[in-house]
Amino acid sequence: MKNGKPKLTRRDADGLFPELQQSGSHLASRPDNPFGDEGSRTTDRRDRDEASLWKDNLVTLPIGVELPPGYASVQQVRDAMEKAWRMKWVRESGNEIVAEFREGWAAVRPASGAVELRDATGVVRAVYGWAGDAELRLLPRYRVESQANSSSGLGSLVVRDRENGQILERSATWSAQSGTNHPDWTRLSTWLDKQFPLHRDPLRLWTDCEDSRG
Repeated sequence: MKNGKPKLTRRDADGLFPELQQSGSHLASRPDNPFGDEGSRTTDRRDRDEASLWKDNLVTLPIGVELPPGYASVQQVRDAMEKAWRMKWVRESGNEIVAEFREGWAAVRPASGAVELRDATGVVRAVYGWAGDAELRLLPRYRVESQANSSSGLGSLVVRDRENGQILERSATWSAQSGTNHPDWTRLSTWLDKQFPLHRDPLRLWTDCEDSRG
């Protein structure tokens, strides 16, 4: 007789692990869910979270687009947006088109006034109205803005970097006239043209847009 430990019989094994005893066809089959109800709940919860995150990144925009300088068609603008903003177009219906943006981008819909499309840092990158024939208007990084003095009623002009809020240049005079009628409008517009020749393109000069081009 050979030395060694005796083999366990099936009855011995069942006695050691009674919780594994099953009857019928389940004796040799894998359980339907090896992780039990808890695993199923975890999977369902993860699916819901992922679906919610995906929906949170969807923004409904008007199908019309105000063409920026240098763009010949709406499709050309959409293609440039997709590349520069690293977003994608999902579906089109009637006067609306749905787009999926990166996390943090959102459309802020005030009670009145234009809807603001904001990036992850809160900077307004585009605006659009509520009407069925509304158009999406993309905003540039640099622009000449009016700045009013509430106490005097006069106003000045500034060249603002909208990505960080920095004022790069300002007018020398205060005037009751505003916008393009301000005496320093031409001077500041010329300065901006020289410093940033591409400033009229709302999909250029932004840090994320330039990174996307590289």
